[in-house]
Formats: sequence, structure tokens, C-alpha cells
Amino acid sequence: MIKKAKKENLKFLYDLENKVFTNDPFALSKESFKYHILKNNLYVFEIDEKIVGYILWLERKNYFRLYSLAIDSDFQALGIASKLLEYSFENLKNKNYSLEVKITNIKAIKLYEKFGFKIKKVLKDYYEDSDGYLMVK
Repeated sequence: MIKKAKKENLKFLYDLENKVFTNDPFALSKESFKYHILKNNLYVFEIDEKIVGYILWLERKNYFRLYSLAIDSDFQALGIASKLLEYSFENLKNKNYSLEVKITNIKAIKLYEKFGFKIKKVLKDYYEDSDGYLMVK
């Protein structure tokens, strides 16, 4: 089941973040999640009332920016990321989207391309350990 995140989800989101993005300088803090729950489009995917994934979109003036997408490693390869993306496109009131992704994250790039994202440019040294792509839809 997909739904908008609530304050009660804070601990579960933070725990998932730390499991998926271990030692990642871009990992979200509890305070960041609290802010995004209140101010942005943060959707959670639940299985048996357990949060196993989320997607976070930041609304900009003329587009939405995919800021973060995380799926619990125990639940990957079940189509959850695709379902979160489909849900997002149905519920966000815009046709323009962007995201940044590590050039080494082939699995994510293929997923985004499946949903119509195209590589617009290379972002040199965007991440601590690699370049990134700016992708747009």
C-alpha cells in the first residue's frame, strides 16, 4: 500500500534510510525527514504495516525533483520502486521531472529510463565518489 508519509512514520523512515544508505553523506537525518513529511511529497510503501520503501519529491517552480528513493534490501526486485514512481506520476500535478543519479548506479538509471527519463548532462564530481547524471522527464 502506498500513502503519504506521516509523523508517526519518522522512526521507520530513518531506520530504512540508515539500512539502505549506510555511510552515505547524503543520507537523510531524522530532522530532514520531519521537515519533508510536513513540506514535501514523501510517499511510503508498506507491506503488512511495515515501511519497506519511500520516494521523496521536492516541488520546484516548474517541475518536481526526485530527491530520494529507497527500498529495503529485503524487498528489492519486487517492483516496489516502479510502483512508487507510477503512484508519484499519477498524484503529482506536473509533467516535468528531474533527478540526479550516480553514473555507476546502472540499475537505477535503467529504471528511470523505463519511466521516460533521459540523461541531460554529466555532473562532474557531483557525488563524493563519482560523477552523476542529471536526468529529466
